[in-house]
Amino acid sequence: MLAILTYHSIDDSGSVVSIAPRTFAEQMQALAEAGFRGISMREALAHRQANRRWPERCAVLTFDDGFANFYESAMPEIARHNFTATVFVISGHVEGRNDWDAPPAGLGSQRMLTWAQVKELAEQGIEIGAHTRTHPDLRRLSKPEIEAEITGCCSDISERIGQAVESFAYPYGYLNRQAEEVAQQEMTAACTTELCRADGEPLHLLPRVDMYYLQSPPQLLSLVAGKLDGYLKLRRWGRTARQIMLGRGR
Repeated sequence: MLAILTYHSIDDSGSVVSIAPRTFAEQMQALAEAGFRGISMREALAHRQANRRWPERCAVLTFDDGFANFYESAMPEIARHNFTATVFVISGHVEGRNDWDAPPAGLGSQRMLTWAQVKELAEQGIEIGAHTRTHPDLRRLSKPEIEAEITGCCSDISERIGQAVESFAYPYGYLNRQAEEVAQQEMTAACTTELCRADGEPLHLLPRVDMYYLQSPPQLLSLVAGKLDGYLKLRRWGRTARQIMLGRGR
């Protein structure tokens, strides 16, 4: 099994989508010292294709949205340990701000990566994945609109960096059958927000673990080593129960 980790903004705001730069640096140091590697989705997928199983002693590092602080705070730590990662960018907000929706409490307005930074990251071995053009709730769109959001984002990125886009992350983790179909058809892999380590799931429904809730290095190492699977299962049950109570189940 493989831990695919979800990060968003690397900042000191304390918001629910933020990890402090110092905390992130401590996490990367802990992974390296324990003999684990941080890798991209692209590397994980290549290993699975070649060996019919996920790589061992690895954690996939994924960053949603494409905040500029990835370049400023996360990338130096990733490079320090010779790790790689995947950044899922919202192509319509590159060089803009995080104004696709009201930001979480405390986060405020944040700068996004520039296209020059995106290209530089790709040249340094960071995988650039797609996160749609405008970060919509895909469940509210028609299939042609979903296709435009996903394939349009991939085209925007590939034109800028000169590389094909293989990986995708569903905005908010929201998806329905139509979104699944488009992701399966257009992408090599797509990531959800299902709270568990990846095992034998379809490649267009890969689960990830949000690192906001497991910030300490010991928690991270336990997760990657498979010691928190029971805890994650309980959290999934709780999340499902809340969604049902709120009428949000899909």
